[in-house]
Amino acid sequence: MNSAENHNAFLTNLLAGLRNCRFAEGRILVAVSGGADSVALLQGLVHLKNRETRRSASAVSHLEFVVGHIDHQIRAESMDDARWVRSLADSTAVRCRIEIADVPGRVTETGESLEEAARRSRYEALVRIANDEGCDAIAVAHTADDQAETVLHHLIRGTSVTGLRGMLWNRPVADTDNVRLIRPLLNVRREDIEAWLADIGQDFRTDTTNSDETLTRNRIRHQLLPLLEQEFNPQVRRVLGTLAVQAAEVSNLVRGLADKLANEALIQNSENSLRIDCQTLANQPSLLIRETLLTVWQRAGWPLKRMGHREWQILSDLVTQASGAVSLPERISAQRRGQLIVLSRDSADLISILPRD
Repeated sequence: MNSAENHNAFLTNLLAGLRNCRFAEGRILVAVSGGADSVALLQGLVHLKNRETRRSASAVSHLEFVVGHIDHQIRAESMDDARWVRSLADSTAVRCRIEIADVPGRVTETGESLEEAARRSRYEALVRIANDEGCDAIAVAHTADDQAETVLHHLIRGTSVTGLRGMLWNRPVADTDNVRLIRPLLNVRREDIEAWLADIGQDFRTDTTNSDETLTRNRIRHQLLPLLEQEFNPQVRRVLGTLAVQAAEVSNLVRGLADKLANEALIQNSENSLRIDCQTLANQPSLLIRETLLTVWQRAGWPLKRMGHREWQILSDLVTQASGAVSLPERISAQRRGQLIVLSRDSADLISILPRD
């Protein structure tokens, strides 16, 4: 593929990604770390808007952009990265917001891993900026390679069909629907991104922590995936991406059925108590019972972090039992009372959990 073809192919794929995100009009906060992927996302969106405006096309010509950069204070060069991103934003005439997050301090205070603390701090800061700037969406530069790594990571740790869907094109951020998280590059390979940046003469920053193979994600990226490509299937990244798409289709189907069952089965939903009619669920497949219980749980806003497959199966077993009681994480108990399952929480404090992907 020559330079012109590569240029057009990248912009075409980015436009298709925006359509997959179901986002064509509004204000987007573009999360830019300075790495190749996020720089390509910003430059691609700007190029795409300019192209569509010249053509009098409406696909993305009404989009507005703001750059958001978070200085995690993890690396000595993080301030240089922030200055570099601001200069990049200035060169594209896009407003730039930079926030500092004391991630090392957060790790000391909360005991979170460095990776988890950085992720949570980043999303929290981006949401604040998005709300301040009146943005409808936060665009992050996750790629097809990131999707393959995510699916493989979930598989290694142990996951359900829902986990196999990997990262979504479009989802709410945290517990609000006001701002969406979108991933327009989810079908674009990292090698194509770097080739496009070379074509337009755009440099980027290199994050040295991406080479730290003490992190599981980096070992998957630098060791496991190359091994699978070399020894088993050269197209393993594409295969994992296809699996994610199929898992998302199955998950959406099951979730739709579970929503309907939850509407019928949920008799009471108060702050610290749920009552579920077992007769509605009794003849349903085990998978659908678990998914319905999960739906009810989420509607109550109860924490999910410590609820794994084992806990959901124990809870779903109460549906087919005449009696019984179980203790669940976060001081939640479940008891079979006649035709009902009664779920109760000891504390009225609900914990807000950010999505993991």
